[in-house]
Amino acid sequence: YIHVILNVTTFAMTFFTVGIAFATMNGMGDASEGHMKEVHHIVGLLLLLLVSFQTANGFLRPPREFITDDLTDHTPGAIHRSQTKSLTTRTLWYLSHAGCGLLIFALGTYQVHSGMGLFSKRFGTTDWGSVYLGYIFLVITVVIGGKIWVKLRERKSKRLSFEMQMGGEGFNYGDDNSSDTMSFRPV
Repeated sequence: YIHVILNVTTFAMTFFTVGIAFATMNGMGDASEGHMKEVHHIVGLLLLLLVSFQTANGFLRPPREFITDDLTDHTPGAIHRSQTKSLTTRTLWYLSHAGCGLLIFALGTYQVHSGMGLFSKRFGTTDWGSVYLGYIFLVITVVIGGKIWVKLRERKSKRLSFEMQMGGEGFNYGDDNSSDTMSFRPV
């Protein structure tokens, strides 16, 4: 449920942040320019819409599928064995949810970077946007490195488990005392 709590919290904070932005934008710049004068403003509104969609979409997750041989089984998530190769509703939901999440992350990264630049320009301070992008790059590198490390550990664990099941040294075909023994060691 941590993922759900983080999505709902992100929605609330995004909604709150956009509300503050609209409330404070009236005092910035020329009133004739309107609210949406920067790409930053439009991306902020787009982020609000995407985060709202993402949060609602999370609660609409289809049930897990299971394979059945019974053609009359209409249980939610039941898939007949002959249909296992097609894209399922849950797979499509997962792809849209993951894709939307990555898009939100990318747009959010742009939004913070461009916001730092606008703040720096407006108040004459140092622009820390490049430091922020470096931090995001570091986080992405750690996440990808962690995923690769976990996958390699899983592969090694499966290989060791397979070797232990086969007697430690691989497995033999035929009688060990016969001359036609064929040994094989899995890689």
